[in-house]
Amino acid sequence: MMESHNPSQPPGSGRDMRGTGDSAPPTELLSINELARRCSEETNKFLKQNVSNERYCLELFRRAIINRDEGAWSYIYQQYAPLVLTWVTQHQSAAPILGQDGGAPLVNAAFAKFAQALTPLKIANFESLAAILKYMKMCVHSVVADEVRVRQARQYEDTLDSIEHEPASDDPAEDVVSSLAAQHLWQIILEEVRGEDERILIYEAYVHGMKPGEISAQHPRHFASVDDVYRIKRNVLERLRRNRRLQALFRR
Repeated sequence: MMESHNPSQPPGSGRDMRGTGDSAPPTELLSINELARRCSEETNKFLKQNVSNERYCLELFRRAIINRDEGAWSYIYQQYAPLVLTWVTQHQSAAPILGQDGGAPLVNAAFAKFAQALTPLKIANFESLAAILKYMKMCVHSVVADEVRVRQARQYEDTLDSIEHEPASDDPAEDVVSSLAAQHLWQIILEEVRGEDERILIYEAYVHGMKPGEISAQHPRHFASVDDVYRIKRNVLERLRRNRRLQALFRR
């Protein structure tokens, strides 16, 4: 990782927050424009693994995070957005979620997460530009992972929704269970039911004909989501499918 070549230096070293011994004015006296200009120059040196004076960038981040300076945040975004975009596109899970926007929303999300996570209390622990950029890169990885999970969950919900609205089932166990109430064969079900949540699910689904979404809404204490209904339902049907007394019905 590029920033690993610029580890934090102890006080008194050639690259601490006080500078490198030049006659430059204290960073706190510089205007935001001058500070950003010098930070840009030093960041370019840093990324090329050359000796750099990090105090300008550290002061820019300090003003953004501690002083909540919008101008400082604007310069930070301009300076580091291309680097963040590179991290996004290089992430092993990013390709399917980049889309036509080229990753711009993920870049914005990464900066938002960075700004929210790096509090004024935490920034005091970051004594080098390398440490700050490493933290920013961690935010990129977190945002990409979150987006992948959201996309997968959305696809799964769409799949469950389509299953819920299918007019018929190809599962023989489903068909058999649907007919059990009329046949007064509840004792077979009770042999396989394990717990109150399974009993409620079978009763609501095959006696009252409720959909998974309705069952979840009616019994939130037992089913936090529709996904829970489907998961428990699959478990019950799998056990019923292996029930010897029902196997004869499966073959009808």
